[in-house]
Amino acid sequence: MQITAQIHLTRASGFTLAVDLTVKPTGVTALYGPSGSGKSTVLRLLAGLEHTKPSDQILISSDAKIWHDEKQFISPHLRDIGYVFQQPQLFPHLSVRRNLEYAIKRRRGNHDLTLQQVSGWLGINHLLDARPTSLSGGEAQRVAIARVLLSGARCLLMDEPLGAIDYAARLQILPYIDGLRRVLDIPIVYVSHALDEITYLADEVYMLDQGRVIASGRIFDLASSLTLNSHEGDAVAAVIEGVVDTHDPDYGLSRLTLGSQSIYVSLCSQPPGTKVRLRIPARDVSLTLQAPLQTSILNVLTGVVSDIETASAKPSLLVKIKIEDHYILSRITRKSLAQLELSPGKAVFIQIKTVALLTDPTQQVSLLS
Repeated sequence: MQITAQIHLTRASGFTLAVDLTVKPTGVTALYGPSGSGKSTVLRLLAGLEHTKPSDQILISSDAKIWHDEKQFISPHLRDIGYVFQQPQLFPHLSVRRNLEYAIKRRRGNHDLTLQQVSGWLGINHLLDARPTSLSGGEAQRVAIARVLLSGARCLLMDEPLGAIDYAARLQILPYIDGLRRVLDIPIVYVSHALDEITYLADEVYMLDQGRVIASGRIFDLASSLTLNSHEGDAVAAVIEGVVDTHDPDYGLSRLTLGSQSIYVSLCSQPPGTKVRLRIPARDVSLTLQAPLQTSILNVLTGVVSDIETASAKPSLLVKIKIEDHYILSRITRKSLAQLELSPGKAVFIQIKTVALLTDPTQQVSLLS
């Protein structure tokens, strides 16, 4: 299922929403932006849950089938979508198992997902005989996601599903949602204003602000954009994808490959050949023109300056560096920029102090001198 939407509407409050987007048939398409930017409204329009006026211009289609335009409107239950709300909407008088069985009995069409299969994916087998009132927030949300999947959804819409869960629980549930992205051959649209969730899960991102799309594209491209990161200060971090190569239990490290180069992270559980995401803070990336000798920093790579943030009165700026097919960012002072005489195309050595393995958000290695 591929979804396209052209949305132009105005609310009585004066808020206008003008968004064009395409949801690819697989992977996670994220809607990211501050509260009030229109993210949830877009999601509800895709689901058929939002009221519109005749003057609004809406065109939403799935493949070749029109869901919503000036002439027709397909009811939500006929769109084959599953909607995950911020608050789990489970039947409190039914056990987890019966909540899931209820979804199976009411699902439309021929779908081969089983209760055992989905429960295994979301790690809730041990909860099947429990009542929803006894579950933690993270457990209840995983059950809610399982119920949506078992209802026969061919597209999963998730509206800030971790917004009501504390940070520790979010770290536990993110890998399960990421696992769904890997095993399900359906699109997932994920709404959040939390950048860590977006960088962990998203394949494609639409950044919204005040009802407009201000940027869109692959997460790896947007995370390294100088323009979008220019006002983020110390929060700036690039996201890249590496491949697990080897493990060294003696030193508690795993070696990942970035093309022909390598990077070390804390020992991870993923087997060799697994693609993993890495978050590299710009403040922890330093540049030098010569290969550093006898340094305690394990991660020293080579790259080429790709772009430099426009000089300003600020004492520091961002430098974008290309490492084979990957891009990372470094925050350096304007004085360092002048001393190194950096410019696009110049070869540099990159020292990376801190690397966070996003595929396992509980792990982070700080390799400091």
